[in-house]
Amino acid sequence: MKSRILFICPDIAEPSGGIKQIYRQVDVLNNIGYDALVVHQNYGFKPQWFDFKTPVEYHYMIHAELNNQPAIRPQWYIKLRAVQLTRNDVEILNSDILVLPEAYGPQINKVYPSHSKVVYNQGCYLSLLDFPIQVSASETPYLHPKTIATLVNSDDAINYLKLAFDDITIFKIHHFIDTKVFKPTKKKKQIIFMSRKNYEDIKQVIQINNLRKNIDNWTIINLNQLSHSEVAQTMNESSIFLSSNLDEGFSLPSIEAMASGCLVIGYPGKGGNEYFKEEFSLPVPEKDIHQFALKLEEGIQKIEKQPNYLSEIALKSRKFIDEHYSETRERKDIQTAWDSILKINAKITNAN
Repeated sequence: MKSRILFICPDIAEPSGGIKQIYRQVDVLNNIGYDALVVHQNYGFKPQWFDFKTPVEYHYMIHAELNNQPAIRPQWYIKLRAVQLTRNDVEILNSDILVLPEAYGPQINKVYPSHSKVVYNQGCYLSLLDFPIQVSASETPYLHPKTIATLVNSDDAINYLKLAFDDITIFKIHHFIDTKVFKPTKKKKQIIFMSRKNYEDIKQVIQINNLRKNIDNWTIINLNQLSHSEVAQTMNESSIFLSSNLDEGFSLPSIEAMASGCLVIGYPGKGGNEYFKEEFSLPVPEKDIHQFALKLEEGIQKIEKQPNYLSEIALKSRKFIDEHYSETRERKDIQTAWDSILKINAKITNAN
């Protein structure tokens, strides 16, 4: 029987790059001939902040177990809830491969223990978060016999996981950055940021530049609650994006802002080091507020004094993105990874 690939996806209503990438992988897998689904918890839940045609199903109890909800609920409630919701649950077949986010940590080995699993690790610095300080390899999912592989999104994540789990089977997926959606339009004197990422640092940087009279004629915009299309439109017309990433697996907003022709200033967030190039951005050491404020001042001065500055860095950043984060490369990465994963799974299944 052909294995289905079930991406177990939390019910997060707020904009989240990680959620969007789960949907993206399912779309690509279906386009290249695999049978893949997104599996949410509560029947009818769907993200409202981006458009999609991705197949979505639901399974209440697998999410409840991953979130450790049964452990804090009376047994009668668990049984009642299971009866109420089972009619809406997708049937999980023995041949299905479960793909689970790294944030579920210790629960990954506990749910459907006989099923083959893949960890989709988009935030390597969360990999060990809920494990004890003297964790053993057997407690984690990464070297578990039922874990076929781990998917990551950056070289930094590979280095982190290889350091912790030397023999891990790991595949890197280069995210596709759509330079037809994120593209420069007529630029305004706008500085944009996302307040859900380390807002206190951004606030101080803007406050300091306000006190230094650097942004008197600039508009400041928080992208936090905008839809995907609204974010793209705002990035495309803005001049500066402030990056406050810390311990990120990759961070999509910063590189999307680069594709939009923004000068990106701030923290690469570790995973972003592979694209945060000095030729077209102004990287700042993490938590260095003083340097961050000065780099924003420097960026404003360059934009105001050099009419062609933004168009020149946009050419460089977009060329780099097209070379390293194209749709073709993403598709090839996903196909290579899953061809290998299914071969490993078939070998394990046949051996049993």
